[in-house]
Amino acid sequence: MWDATGKGSPRTMPTRVWRALMLLLMGPVLAAAPPQLDVEKDTTAIVQASYIYNIAKLVEWKDPGMSSGTFVIGVIGGANLYQELIKKYSTKAIGKQPIEVRKLPRSPNIDRCHILFVGQSDLALMPEIYRNLANKPTLIVTEYADALEDGAVANFVKVASTLKYELSVTNARKHKLEVALTLKQLAHRVVE
Repeated sequence: MWDATGKGSPRTMPTRVWRALMLLLMGPVLAAAPPQLDVEKDTTAIVQASYIYNIAKLVEWKDPGMSSGTFVIGVIGGANLYQELIKKYSTKAIGKQPIEVRKLPRSPNIDRCHILFVGQSDLALMPEIYRNLANKPTLIVTEYADALEDGAVANFVKVASTLKYELSVTNARKHKLEVALTLKQLAHRVVE
C-alpha cells in the first residue's frame, strides 16, 4: 500500500503491480538469454557419454600397446556427445591412462583409438571403418539397428523411451577386448 506521502515500497505495493514492474524490468534480460538446447539431444548426449566412460572402465584391452599413454576416445559425428565427453570426462583417467577425447574427421581411416563412436549422421562410413579396424584393439560404439551384427562392440538403443546399450562379446574378442561380467549384466542385450 501507499503511505501518507504518496510513496510506496515493494513491501507495501500491491502484488499485481509488483509483478508487472518486475516483468517489465526483467523482460529484456530474459529475451536476451541464449536459446535453450534441445533437451532430448542433451539428455541423450549426457547418457551416452556416461555409458562410454563406464564401458571404458569395465573393458580390458589385451593388446600391450594400448595400456600406456593416453586413453583415446574418438568421436565421428555426435557433436553434442563430443562436447559432453570433453566437459565431464577429459580430466579423468581409465586406470592410469588420462583420457583424451578427439573429434575425428569424417573418414574411415582411424588412428589409434581405444573407443570409437560413430554417430548416426556418419553411418555411411561404417562398412569401411569395420574393414579398417578388423582385428585392431578398438571398441566400436554406434547407434543404429543391427550394428552388433555388422561388427560394433557396443550399440546405443532406445527401449521404451530410455537409452540403453547392447553388447557383442564376440566382436569384443575379435578386437582383443575382455568385457567384465558387470558390463554384460547391465546391457539391454548381449550377443555371446
